[in-house]
Amino acid sequence: MMASMSARDGLPAEGLHPGRPPRPRAIAGPHPTTVLIRLSLLLGATAGFSLGLVLLGAVVLGRASVVPWAALAQVHGQVQAIGFVALFILGTAAQLLPGFLACPLTRPGRVTLGGGLVAGAVVVRAVAQPLWPGPARVVLLWASAAGEVVGFALCLAVYAELARQTIQPLDRWRELAAAGFGFLVVSLIVNAAAIAWLAGGTPVVPGMLDAALVQLQLAGFVVFLVFGVSRKILPRFLLLRPPKDRLIGIGGIAYGSGVILVAAGWLMAPASRPGWVASGASAVGVGLQLMGAILYLGGLRLYEPPVRPSGAPAVTDPARRWIRMAFAWLIAANVLALIPTTRALLGGPSVGFYELTAERHALAQGFIVTIIIAYAARILPGFSAWAIQHPRVVETIIALVTAGAVVRVIGELLTAWVTPAGEAVAGVGGALGVAGFLLFATFLAKTIGYPPRASGKTPKAVSQ
Repeated sequence: MMASMSARDGLPAEGLHPGRPPRPRAIAGPHPTTVLIRLSLLLGATAGFSLGLVLLGAVVLGRASVVPWAALAQVHGQVQAIGFVALFILGTAAQLLPGFLACPLTRPGRVTLGGGLVAGAVVVRAVAQPLWPGPARVVLLWASAAGEVVGFALCLAVYAELARQTIQPLDRWRELAAAGFGFLVVSLIVNAAAIAWLAGGTPVVPGMLDAALVQLQLAGFVVFLVFGVSRKILPRFLLLRPPKDRLIGIGGIAYGSGVILVAAGWLMAPASRPGWVASGASAVGVGLQLMGAILYLGGLRLYEPPVRPSGAPAVTDPARRWIRMAFAWLIAANVLALIPTTRALLGGPSVGFYELTAERHALAQGFIVTIIIAYAARILPGFSAWAIQHPRVVETIIALVTAGAVVRVIGELLTAWVTPAGEAVAGVGGALGVAGFLLFATFLAKTIGYPPRASGKTPKAVSQ
């Protein structure tokens, strides 16, 4: 059905039908990929997307004061960033890295345990933060911080062991992925500072500290992991022209420098005298992120015509469109961030709440969720085969998520710049995004790890 597996890459020459990394022995029990991704989908569907929609509905209906809105909003952000996205990445890494590095996953149980600790830590944080101050809340908060550190450490130790054992060269994709994991480590340190604030009795983390934390988690950790995986798989899968690794490297340095400056700007803002120091760091940082993303895409050559037509267009062509659309969202998110940060640097008003949420949802829902769906539909075992057999369902999911992101960002910008009535528009966008995610989560949770059922729907263009 698909082209043969490449021994060097652990991937098909065209298409990312479920990888078959080398395994000298069978893994007892469920594979870590299956367990961690199902956990991430559960967290994303409950305290992630659904809680976010409830909070947005409370604002639209004027009932935000009835609940601890600010605390729950921060819980929602951490569940999305760590409980859904980061846990999804850890689970996908257990599937991809053994094939990428031509080394077997020798300690799958540690990955499963580590992911479970991360998931548990996120749940504990979600329960503890809205509680009244007291000894129990303090214990729970510090337990959540410790759980994240230990859980990530267990997973990263297993993946680092694969990197040490491989005889594969230190390619550009590994450097990008290593930078992403570096930002994850820094974010854990910043998260400890955030927990310290909460343990001191405050109901919420200071807004600047929370913004710096999310910046490191999403713009740093997640985006660099996407950069690395994309550099590894897209040139062969999408039949791209030979990548320009020097340009990709320069783009990565520029983007990473921007992430650091933006996070530093948020951290300096409360004490920055004069104020232009923090706003200057943020504006220059966002500009570097935008430039770095453009240079990276130029080096990857994603938007150039392929070297030849695909032999499996039903597999390759939709994925190319989805992935191009996702990276367009990354550019848009940085443009949306550049406008208010530049205005603040020039002496205008500082970045507003809805301006920040519009940029954040462009990055998180527009870029990250779209790229997750696109890669899952071509990489993950079981689901990738199902997705190829049900292209209209996948297109519907992508359409809902994209429409939701567009409408939500427009609604938040309307609220920030024109009228409070934009909140209702943002609510419609939130509902569309949640519907798309729940469809994706339902089908992925049912099919991941299972062989495809015979359906007679295999596209003729896929057959070889």
